[in-house]
Amino acid sequence: MKNRLFSIVVLLTLAALFLAACGSAPSADSAPAAESATEAAVKEPAAEAASIKVLASTTFLADIAQNVAGDRVVVESLLPFGADPHSYQAAPTDVAKIAESNLLILNGVEYEHFIETLLENAGGERVIVESATGIEPRQMEEEHAEEDHSPEAHSKEVCEQLEGKTAEEEIQTGADAASAVELHGEDEHAEGEHAHEREIVTLKLNAQADGTFAGYVLLDSEEEQGYAVTSAAGEIVVTDAAGATLEAGQILTIDCEGMTVGGVYKLPVGEYVVAVTGVDSESVVFSAAPMHAHEHEEGEEGHEGHSHEAGDPHMWLDPNLVITYVGNIRDGLIEADPDGAETYNANAEAYIAQLTDLDKWIVEQVDTVPAERRLLVTNHEAVGYFADRYGFEVVGAVIPSLSTEATTSAKEMAELIEQIKATGAPAIFLGEVENADLANQIADETGVKVVDTLQLETLTDGEPAATYIEMMKYNVTQIVEGLK
Repeated sequence: MKNRLFSIVVLLTLAALFLAACGSAPSADSAPAAESATEAAVKEPAAEAASIKVLASTTFLADIAQNVAGDRVVVESLLPFGADPHSYQAAPTDVAKIAESNLLILNGVEYEHFIETLLENAGGERVIVESATGIEPRQMEEEHAEEDHSPEAHSKEVCEQLEGKTAEEEIQTGADAASAVELHGEDEHAEGEHAHEREIVTLKLNAQADGTFAGYVLLDSEEEQGYAVTSAAGEIVVTDAAGATLEAGQILTIDCEGMTVGGVYKLPVGEYVVAVTGVDSESVVFSAAPMHAHEHEEGEEGHEGHSHEAGDPHMWLDPNLVITYVGNIRDGLIEADPDGAETYNANAEAYIAQLTDLDKWIVEQVDTVPAERRLLVTNHEAVGYFADRYGFEVVGAVIPSLSTEATTSAKEMAELIEQIKATGAPAIFLGEVENADLANQIADETGVKVVDTLQLETLTDGEPAATYIEMMKYNVTQIVEGLK
């Protein structure tokens, strides 16, 4: 009996312990509730961020800004990874992104050439930060004021523009000013071609009573500038719409590609009659184009709007200048979100410390390159601030412009080749998004290597340049290895 009673007690005790254990385990219904509470705590800053939308123009600016914003705000980039801001063509969705933003972060110094139209179309109001505010922009070394505008220099320039060209078009000229014909037919220059490149044409002239020949053509000046007009023989006379004869500002002394007569005429916008008279034969070769006519590759467009007259915008390639960026971005975030001031100030201070460390690291890496080999040749004028800070000499650029969208001339290419040979620069550096064709041509002429893997104006989606600091370290490593 006692044994039986003992067994019952044991069984009851075990049952109680089992039930207690089951009661202590969370039920299936209670588990998600506890998880949601944790998620809510983690996502609380993100909920605040929903009330402020921050947009940066480029990926590297977005990363810099994100370091200042921290977990409080998500910063998006208008341009995608791999996009070249110099050649970026805005998409319709960009207007919507800007319209939704409370804070727009730009580089400034005319870097975002596409932004004005987007802002006009987006409408509304937002805080706009130009990160480079407070930094004095570098100017290109060769200013237009220093160029040689003498008749001798202009004569040489016209001959360089004409070099290797022959007349591919024949034009029957008018017999007098009233019957003057268009220098180029209406369909001569389709979209994408350039009506004002210097070309040679053959003018078919008209017999005159004195036994000489003469002809009249129309020249259309689309903007006020100097036009160089040349001929193989005779006398050139330019008249305006009122019939007044214009004096040449300069007489050219040329003897190239058959041209022996020429002058430079300052022509305001309008239509002009150009007469070639006193020629001994019934045809003559002729050219007329702006004095500083540029040569373009087929299909390229002009980029006068991207000339960066404000100066060099590539300030972010010196981390010390990015400290100014950080201060401007911090102030913009505080203006757009005053409640986050404490966070933004603390994050900015911490990121500035990282930039200071980055600067020290770059100095250490550059010190491994012999001073005489610290020579930079780039695809376009982008590394001036970097070179100034770290003791490099910029030998030249394939495209002597602050924009990748500009073009270069045969003369400029030849000069760069000579500079590379004279200085012994060992490499040409360019960004991965830039066209390497011209750099490769120069490399073939000089025997230098081409390093075309730099990330100068965009981050990468992952390695090797996922952040601004990683981008700078990657570029410095590539440059140092390329110069050793």
